[in-house]
Amino acid sequence: MRGVAVVLALYVMMRLLFLILIWCVQTVSAQSMDVQSKAALESMRGGYVQYAFDEFKRLAASNDMAAQYYLGWCYENGVACEKALTDAFRLYRRAAERGLPDAMLRLASFYQNGIVVSQDDGRYNEWMERYQKKGGKCLLPDIAEAYNGAQRNIANYALSPKRGGTVRQQPAASSGGTGQTVNHITIVQQTAPTPKPEQPKPATSKPVVTKSDVDTGIPSTGAVNENTFALIIANEAYQNVAPVPNAINDGRVFADYCMKTLGMPKTNIHLVNNATYINIKRELNLMRQIAEAYKGGAKLVVYYAGHGLPDEASGDAYLLPVDGYGSDLTTCYNLNDFYAALGAMSLSQVVVLMDACFSGSLRGDGMLASARGVAIKAKGSESKGNMVVLSAAQGDETAYPLDGQHHGMFTYYLLKKLKESKGTANLGSLFDYVKDNVVKKSLVVNGKRQTPTISPSAAVYDKWRNWTLK
Repeated sequence: MRGVAVVLALYVMMRLLFLILIWCVQTVSAQSMDVQSKAALESMRGGYVQYAFDEFKRLAASNDMAAQYYLGWCYENGVACEKALTDAFRLYRRAAERGLPDAMLRLASFYQNGIVVSQDDGRYNEWMERYQKKGGKCLLPDIAEAYNGAQRNIANYALSPKRGGTVRQQPAASSGGTGQTVNHITIVQQTAPTPKPEQPKPATSKPVVTKSDVDTGIPSTGAVNENTFALIIANEAYQNVAPVPNAINDGRVFADYCMKTLGMPKTNIHLVNNATYINIKRELNLMRQIAEAYKGGAKLVVYYAGHGLPDEASGDAYLLPVDGYGSDLTTCYNLNDFYAALGAMSLSQVVVLMDACFSGSLRGDGMLASARGVAIKAKGSESKGNMVVLSAAQGDETAYPLDGQHHGMFTYYLLKKLKESKGTANLGSLFDYVKDNVVKKSLVVNGKRQTPTISPSAAVYDKWRNWTLK
């Protein structure tokens, strides 16, 4: 019997040691993943937003609980990706069920507000009770604070901190364009919702996203314009020069107006965020093919937000792709060539909206690195075919942002008129409104002139004022 007891005791001890060993391995693994998640969060704080998102995605697939929460937050707020609330909910639930109070709080908010699930007070109360049992506070460093810090180094967002500043390959935008999507938003630190009383609903814990008045309440007219297309190029995160503040938001919101207010089908809207030289050439070629297929029956609206610059020798104006060098014009897109390509298309109407200046100035203050420290008056570029061009500034002026509205000043007043008129304003009244307001606001806010200009081709010189964007 003693022998049996000894053997049994040894078995129990060995079993216990084995379980302890397994626990230690799992703990070390979890700690290792936690360290990697923290490193990814610090990368985001340093401006490497896309890299951090990719790391969260990789670590979440390895069951890292912090990474699952952070990835859910990115999906919820559309950071480095298109908004995907269902994916956010799924990741929050997974982390919450594993005991993370941060995820419990967000999950409760989804049930409280009926986000991607039916509004459910019972499930809300359940998850808030579990959150309170965990101490009633979040454990992870605040990703919203880290993302807001990233805005100070937004030029890094397409780079990898581990590759000496090498540009990372990014996923295509969901609209069909190539290039990458970043939503420039400011999100305040997350706090717990007020405990739920019997009747009134407590305040939501959803992060607050600062938006312009033209970003909300976009009128939906119900119109359908299947023969109207939009090419929207929003260049914000340049690889070799300073970024263009708010350009991504400019393009995103203008695309929303194209679909909701102007009645363009979603498939007709080509939104290209952070377009390279090849992206621009590809999109122009695609527009040419569409024009040929419609045999002159299609209309095209082209919107550009980004850098422009002059050839200091000839005065010719150029668009600067995100992979271009201001000091090497062979990497830039000549504006005359751009207009010639559009003018040669068989289209009944082409409207170009250009929120850029071509003096070498940055949006706001400062000069592009290639400029000589003074603004240069670029030569005007001639409109071709059935085309009219509305530009944000003239000559050696700067195209300014409108602080507090998260848009270029030209774009803000363009959107404001579209909103007020529900898209029915003709180009004449639209241009008059934008010019009048931009000239006044720029003098008041910046102490400098910004004068939007109009440039119709000879073929439409006496017709363009009666055109609409619909």
